[in-house]
Amino acid sequence: MKLLGALFALAAIAAAGVAIAYFQPGGAAEDSVDLSELEGELSGSSCRRLAGISARLAERELEPIPFLRALGLQVAGIRPPPLALGDLARGGRNVIPGRGFLDPLDDGSSGQARHFAGIAVATTFFAGGSQTRWISENLRRDPANSPDGLLTEAGILFARLLTSGELQPEEAPEWQLDRLCRRN
Repeated sequence: MKLLGALFALAAIAAAGVAIAYFQPGGAAEDSVDLSELEGELSGSSCRRLAGISARLAERELEPIPFLRALGLQVAGIRPPPLALGDLARGGRNVIPGRGFLDPLDDGSSGQARHFAGIAVATTFFAGGSQTRWISENLRRDPANSPDGLLTEAGILFARLLTSGELQPEEAPEWQLDRLCRRN
């Protein structure tokens, strides 16, 4: 019964977020990273552009939570609260569609960058990885051993490392290139 109540509460919050998003569209376009400025290993595939966006955001010297939330906006279209809950409920949007993720993380879709960034930012709203993981597995139906499940774990780990201080935002692009992106 408690689970049903929690699911109902989550659905009500998500519905409120969707309603707010419907009546207040838009985002922080003035804070957008210009993808045409990305070069070298930080350009090309969507995975490499994800790392490029992380590099540009790291230049702003943001603290971990604002960094993750900016990454969520730039890569997955997850706007700041309260709009974030509606965006997360919809699954975000593919701001940088494409491929380029390592085989175990690649589900054949063009939405893996969105998935990774959405999971990472979701941890900032759902009190960490365990709630985010539960939502991913049970509500989004991404089994733990699937490419999306593995990418969920990578997003949760990335967010945990940032928020714990074990990984600094300026180290994020290298972490992403090493652990998420194909070499070619």
